[in-house]
Amino acid sequence: MKIEQVHRRLSGIPHMSEQQAETMTEFILREKPKSIIELGFFHGVSTCYMAAALDELSEGKITTIDLESARKREPNIENLLSELGLRERVDVYYEPTSYLWRLMKLIEDDPTPRYDLCYLDGAHSWNTDGFAFYLVDRLLKPGGWIIFDDIDWSYEKSPALKDTVRVQKMPPDERSALQVRKIYELLVKPHPAYSDFSVKDGWAYAKKINNGDTLQPTEVRQEIIYQKERYGLGAYLKDVVKGIRRKFQK
Repeated sequence: MKIEQVHRRLSGIPHMSEQQAETMTEFILREKPKSIIELGFFHGVSTCYMAAALDELSEGKITTIDLESARKREPNIENLLSELGLRERVDVYYEPTSYLWRLMKLIEDDPTPRYDLCYLDGAHSWNTDGFAFYLVDRLLKPGGWIIFDDIDWSYEKSPALKDTVRVQKMPPDERSALQVRKIYELLVKPHPAYSDFSVKDGWAYAKKINNGDTLQPTEVRQEIIYQKERYGLGAYLKDVVKGIRRKFQK
């Protein structure tokens, strides 16, 4: 299915713009992910565009998760997918509280990494999406990508949320913080298993390193971090010194 056909049906429905849809379509046609997980779908516009791109490739499936309230939206995701002939490409999950619980179930059912792409456009909060990143990491294949939407979104700039009681009760710095960007800068970019960082047009990209079967510098960094955390820096350094001495005594 061509993107122009999807544009005509989805015109005026929030939240993915036509420019974003074209960017996502180009990305999927280039990277050819066979399995996508999406956190947050609202009406399902982004899901439809991604499913259409997979349909053009003639393969691939999407797992998409949002709140139970999304079921009652007009139009809702299932209606749109069905109208476009894309329903078979998507498994839709509605959750009472958060996609975090569904991610837990996915890991519990099968911890094997199985997704090539994660598109995260959900809570936009440090609390939820910071943890979601670590859960997604368990499910993302080496070589897979994660894309964060609304990298510069904040509660105080949100027309829908800024005047709500919940947001008004937040500390000022929490209201004004670019929380998705903080997740990207403080959790994703320092993570030793990710590279290829870029930010463009409100999206932040990161690629999970594909090390194959050989020990790469990133894995060495991960082992160093593990050893430091497990034994403490002092004990770790003593072990390093002992190892060096043994090497030169041979």
